[in-house]
Amino acid sequence: MKIPDEIKSQLKEGSCIVCCDEYVLCMTEDLPKRTDVNIDLEIDREEGEVVLRNIIHDDPSNPLYLEYFINKKFVQNISEKGEIQVFFVDKNFNEKMKMNIKIDKDDIRLLKRELGIGS
Repeated sequence: MKIPDEIKSQLKEGSCIVCCDEYVLCMTEDLPKRTDVNIDLEIDREEGEVVLRNIIHDDPSNPLYLEYFINKKFVQNISEKGEIQVFFVDKNFNEKMKMNIKIDKDDIRLLKRELGIGS
């Protein structure tokens, strides 16, 4: 996986960012304990941009929250795949873990509506 320098300069410890309009990079040591769990999706608006939040219920007492800004191209790409690919990386951008988050048609419809994309 090739990470553009622009993304490297923006990604900070404990945060996530959409890369190349097709997947999400998260720089954190807090990796999901399990991937076969419920994952909720929340959509929010901040400063005129759309924020997507994935809540991974890997630990009932302490779910993992992934939060990142999304754009139209990203939503179109994940709509075609039916999933969001998340790569967890360390401070040196080495891949620690990959997780695929399935998204259903209702989530896709909601994302497209928030971003003003016709179905």
